[in-house]
Amino acid sequence: MNRGWWWKFGLIVAVTLGTIWFLIPTYYSLVVMDRDQRNNLALLEERMPSWAPPAKYRLNLGLDLQGGIHMVMRVDTKTALQKRTERRGQQIASYVNDKKLGEVTSDTDPEKLQLTLTAKDPATMDAIEKEVLATFTDFTRVSRSGGTLVLAPDEGQTNFFREDAVNQAMLVIRRRIDKWGVAEVDVRKLGTDSIQISLPGRSNPEQAKELVGTTAQLEFRMVDDTNPQFFAQMFQQNPPPQGSNITLTEEGGFPQLSSPSREALLEYVKGKVPDNRVVLTECIADPVRKNDCAAYRSYLVEENVPLTGESLAGADASLSQLNEPEVNLAFDPAGAREFEKLTEAGVGRRMAIVLDDNVHTAPNINEKIGGGRARITMGRMGARTFEEWLGEAQTLALVLKAGALPAPVTVGEIRQVGASLGDELIKKGGMAALLGMGLVLLFMAAYYKKSGIIANLALVLNGLLILAGLALFNATLTLPGIAGFVLTLGVAVDANVLINERIREELGHGKTARAAVDQGYDRAFWTIFDSHVTALIAAFILFFTGTGPIRGFATTLIIGLLASLFTSIVVTRTFMTYFVHGRNAQTVSV
Repeated sequence: MNRGWWWKFGLIVAVTLGTIWFLIPTYYSLVVMDRDQRNNLALLEERMPSWAPPAKYRLNLGLDLQGGIHMVMRVDTKTALQKRTERRGQQIASYVNDKKLGEVTSDTDPEKLQLTLTAKDPATMDAIEKEVLATFTDFTRVSRSGGTLVLAPDEGQTNFFREDAVNQAMLVIRRRIDKWGVAEVDVRKLGTDSIQISLPGRSNPEQAKELVGTTAQLEFRMVDDTNPQFFAQMFQQNPPPQGSNITLTEEGGFPQLSSPSREALLEYVKGKVPDNRVVLTECIADPVRKNDCAAYRSYLVEENVPLTGESLAGADASLSQLNEPEVNLAFDPAGAREFEKLTEAGVGRRMAIVLDDNVHTAPNINEKIGGGRARITMGRMGARTFEEWLGEAQTLALVLKAGALPAPVTVGEIRQVGASLGDELIKKGGMAALLGMGLVLLFMAAYYKKSGIIANLALVLNGLLILAGLALFNATLTLPGIAGFVLTLGVAVDANVLINERIREELGHGKTARAAVDQGYDRAFWTIFDSHVTALIAAFILFFTGTGPIRGFATTLIIGLLASLFTSIVVTRTFMTYFVHGRNAQTVSV
């Protein structure tokens, strides 16, 4: 045999051994591990041999195969547009007054999404209208009557905002799930304002709701420091009821109320708050169970929301020059202007960073901050370790990034998919694949004899390559994926049938065994190549345009087609060349 044959044989052996080695995590995950431990990567890593691949390269099972949680979340774009229009009205009125174009007031119609500007002096409205329409291009004129101008959001901008709100919510939800380490998650758009989430392997709907459903709108609110003794006076004049466990504490020189029950605290302050003020709470983490709240602390903040996460471009935790943790913020151009104005008016006051009506921190504004960038220092360490100190900064940065939603998100539907159904689907799907493959192997061996056996070995390798490829790309195997797996095995068999029939045809024309094999493969090559490329084009279109199960089917099909090309063109020809050329065979068993 020439060197080319030995090189091809060595490649086939290396690919086969590498494929088997790469499937070790999948074997341990699906065969050795218990069903309820299947998604525990740390335990899987411990169970596998030290020489095995990392546990993350296992074949993932989709929601339909292993059970889990199915959620549908709705993005409230209507409420977001109403709040955005209201904030825009405040910004426009403030802009007009700052430019000294006149004095205007703004009023919002939330149902019609219209903004009405009323000038104190109707004679100034011409200049105001011209400046406003030139500056705030996302709004268009609806009508004008004397000193009253009615504006509405531009239709194109509104449609873009709705679509962008859902897309951004998908990214934020996916990021939050990834931070928690949930594997094989499927997040995709459902309709125009909903997001469908599949969490395979999860069995607690309430935990899933807490994991995903708490993602809410991020807000920057000013703390009301004009009356620092407000809560102390309330506590003295209206003592809390017996058994409420509401106490008066002090944080940073400001008396605050504290209680282990958030509901009891909010119920106590209800009806005792000044106009245009609201009471929000901050969760004080339990020192032992970090994710639980040991108590809740009160903040009196302004009802007006001058800035939201819509304007936040990024947030990252880092260490300052003094080796102290800090969080760096970046705003978009519109947000930068609003933040600069907000900090200029609030020097010396505290600004609460609020997510889902919960205060996460309330840093003090030391100076006017321009340029669209800000820094939140984490204060003194106190009794905390450096790791805890840094962890607080990282958590705050995560909250800021994960909460930067332009619209509120609520859980519309949540249900649990039974794992027993998944096991039944795996059993039936696997049985169908094995039965179909067994019948094909039997037919090939009986009809094409030794050539059929060689094709069968290539077909087995083809199946292993598909599974290893899915594991390599961390793909998720679903029921449609199993259908794609069976389909690609059929395509691989079809290629071998075509080659063997071409060899038979050449032998029928009186060709020698060598010539029949060589010309059979040469003449079948372009037919096989064309059919595979055509199928690959369709599979790639499905992959890039489809979602969920369709994309899973396309992934399996793409990997299977590439594996089929390798096994039918390279593997079977290498062995046929050995049996005919290497052993000087005068006939071909085909």
